[in-house]
Amino acid sequence: MKIGIVQLDIVWEKKEQNFLKVQKLINKKKDCDIIILPEMFNTGFSMNPNLAEDKGGKTEQFLSELASSLKTYILAGYTIKSDGKLRNVANLFSKNGEIISTYTKIHLFSLLEENKIFERGKLPTIFYINKIPCSVFICYDLRFPELFRFVSKKVYVIFVIANWPASRAEHWRSLLRARAIENQLYIIGINRVGFDGNGILYMGNSLVFDPWGEKVVEAGEKEQFIDCVLNIKYVKEIRKKYPFLSDSKFITNTLSKQPF
Repeated sequence: MKIGIVQLDIVWEKKEQNFLKVQKLINKKKDCDIIILPEMFNTGFSMNPNLAEDKGGKTEQFLSELASSLKTYILAGYTIKSDGKLRNVANLFSKNGEIISTYTKIHLFSLLEENKIFERGKLPTIFYINKIPCSVFICYDLRFPELFRFVSKKVYVIFVIANWPASRAEHWRSLLRARAIENQLYIIGINRVGFDGNGILYMGNSLVFDPWGEKVVEAGEKEQFIDCVLNIKYVKEIRKKYPFLSDSKFITNTLSKQPF
């Protein structure tokens, strides 16, 4: 599976400018199975409720047209209004431009009072890219390993879309690598770069780790597009040779009682 990562220097609360940036960075790249954009790619980590969109809004239209024109899956984060509530989501668009999976961020960042603005999600999601089972989490979710373990036996790839600040850059790298090793799968971290409207600096360093914890590719600290190929057979080989997940018996996550 070939993935494309858009590491974006997001323009604060300027959706159309960010759409143009995405189009320029992708530049008609049609050979990726999936292209991934960061958390709140269209606005930056803004909790302005006026920026959240109803179904069929301008961001959904942009992503739908992008996916259908490239004939590529697009996974992107932005804020929506649903049932009168605001949600920080990751939506997956099919090659035909249809939304086929929606994940709502479960762990909301209380230090910035994100939990007072947005409705938290209830359960993870699983989706398929060319028959390969995948999942996605958003930024702060990365600090909660039980959430990853909940889906790990069912998927081979987990995406983490983020606005992860430079002040905690080493945590970003360490936690992504740990999630890959302990769950024996590919972890893909998609981050932004630049300053946001609150003066917070983001370092980028989007990363891919394989199921042995080895780095596959890493972006630098500039706006850029990177791609790489994931060897899904390697996930199966590692799990067969070292059946750590099969040996796992202790379940701490109450979500495990909920079926998909």
